Amino acid sequence: MVRFFLISVTLLFLSLVATAQSYKKLVKTGDKFYEEGYYQEAINTYLEAQQEEPDDLNLTLKIGLAYLKGSFKDRALPYLQKVHASGETNAGMKYHLGLAYQYNHQFEEALEFFKIYREEAENTFLVDQHIKQCNIGIEYFNNPKEVKASNLRELNSQYQDYAPLITADGNTLVFTSRRKGSTGGKLAYDNNYYEDIYVSHRENDTWSKPASISNQINTEYHECAAAISPDGTKLFIYSDEGEGDFYYSTFDGTRWSRPEAVSGVNSAARELSISVNAEGNKVYFSSNREGGYGGYDIYVSVLNRFGEYGKPLNLGPKINTSGDEDAPFIDPDGDILYFSSTGHLGMGGYDIFRSKLYNEKWTTPINLGYPINTAQDDNYFVIAGDNVYGYYATAREEGLGGNDIYAILMDKKDFQEAADAPPAMTLTTTDANTTYFVGKVVDAITNAPLEAEIMLSDNQKNIVITRVYADPTTGEFKIPIPEGDNFGLTVESDDYLFYSINFQRNQLNPDQEIRRQISLRKAEVGSIEVLKNIFFPINKSSIKAESLVELDRIYELLKVYPNLVIRINGHTDNVGDAAYNQQLSEQRAQAVATYLLNYGIGPERVSAKGFGETQPIAPNDVEVGGRALNRRTEIEILRVDE
Repeated sequence: MVRFFLISVTLLFLSLVATAQSYKKLVKTGDKFYEEGYYQEAINTYLEAQQEEPDDLNLTLKIGLAYLKGSFKDRALPYLQKVHASGETNAGMKYHLGLAYQYNHQFEEALEFFKIYREEAENTFLVDQHIKQCNIGIEYFNNPKEVKASNLRELNSQYQDYAPLITADGNTLVFTSRRKGSTGGKLAYDNNYYEDIYVSHRENDTWSKPASISNQINTEYHECAAAISPDGTKLFIYSDEGEGDFYYSTFDGTRWSRPEAVSGVNSAARELSISVNAEGNKVYFSSNREGGYGGYDIYVSVLNRFGEYGKPLNLGPKINTSGDEDAPFIDPDGDILYFSSTGHLGMGGYDIFRSKLYNEKWTTPINLGYPINTAQDDNYFVIAGDNVYGYYATAREEGLGGNDIYAILMDKKDFQEAADAPPAMTLTTTDANTTYFVGKVVDAITNAPLEAEIMLSDNQKNIVITRVYADPTTGEFKIPIPEGDNFGLTVESDDYLFYSINFQRNQLNPDQEIRRQISLRKAEVGSIEVLKNIFFPINKSSIKAESLVELDRIYELLKVYPNLVIRINGHTDNVGDAAYNQQLSEQRAQAVATYLLNYGIGPERVSAKGFGETQPIAPNDVEVGGRALNRRTEIEILRVDE
């Protein structure tokens, strides 16, 4: 009996040792996957380890953080909630929990954690971007687009399906899949099969079963659908061979040709996505080549008389940001560009935007809104020639697995707005007692009318809520003002410093109009403009969250004009000790400059200087119209480099 007992104890001990060793090995393997960026593999391994140690909070945290990095970021929430409920309250925990709430579209809860984290963080730049995303997410949820997105379940699989391409007639859809049955049947590092390109045809509103597009195109390696000509006879393909290049294949009515490299577009850098216009003489593509604005930018290249695409031109800072711009799609009319971006303000991750070619310039991109965009990555938007159905790829809980392809029955009103010239955008509705800001934009020296873009921002929500354009001939504009407490109006025109105003509608009477002539100063040495929407707490130099939209405007100015060298000037009133006021003005100016540095502006382009109470612009013996005006932050152009 004793011997049996000892054997049982020994076996139990050996089993526990084996379990512990297995657990440690799984966690170590999961950590390696995580460090190398294979987040789904890390999640799968961590979950296997959790079956052996379900109460390990450190492992629970690892699972939550891995989900935040993967395709289904919303799944992180219960794991991080469990860790937080255990008493883990450090700043990083609050930030990550805020992210998890954001990705679940619980934006108010996310804001609570982000704002707590902001008070504790030394550098608020990163969290401020998420605060803006949450605020705009709330607006989009409250003002959803009249569209319907549906999963094309007859095309999708339990694997990754993405990069849909549609012909102009809307009857042929080409896409990329990493499903079982791929050519060569090889599994990649992430346990998905190698990429192949599939095609489906629509007959009587029914999509046919997807089929491999051609053995001339699909090989044992990766092939990804990049673009298709409107008539469906020319297919552009992305291959990750080398640094990542484009190839094209033509269809003669029976078969596809062997792919050839796209000359003039490929480079030593990486090219990801491409789109071709209806005439076939222009391609728009994304690349991380040198000379861009950061990350991946969108370029255009025009076909020359030799049948080759000419030198690519960057679409400029209206389109491209310090983040990534990818998946361009030029509509069949050639004047509306759709693309995905992590740099323009969205709900989180990649959002889909559109810009219109207006007076030979691309307008400020407009977010397509909810429910097309979500807090997850939304990408690869294309649309058929009739503007009825759009298609894109996203990962959602109701999907079949990973990214799926969705069809969107589009909002006709939204398309009319996109086609209008000049283009406009608004997130709010107006009532019968609408107050309007009516203005005229002119040159400060010549008094000549200017073409300009006018943006109305809700500073409390950190978002642009309405955007209109001044008449290019008269400089006149009219913009509605909704209910609210703290608004900023910004006026921008090419080659000029932007102009900003701060006001409250609640101080105005219903039906009252604000009328003002706005004089813009040239962006040249010596020009100074007061930043009327930069706010600080009393006697402090920490920038209030209500300043974020104005900070974006300064960054945009410096991005558009990379040769500008500026200084941020700080000023105070004369209340209190002069030495204290001098120090406070220096600290406030430096806080704004530091924010721009965190944005990625080079230190050689921005500096700060405090003037204390020495340069008043109004009497200091009254508050309104006096001391309030003297407490100010300015932008001054010091130099315009060659």
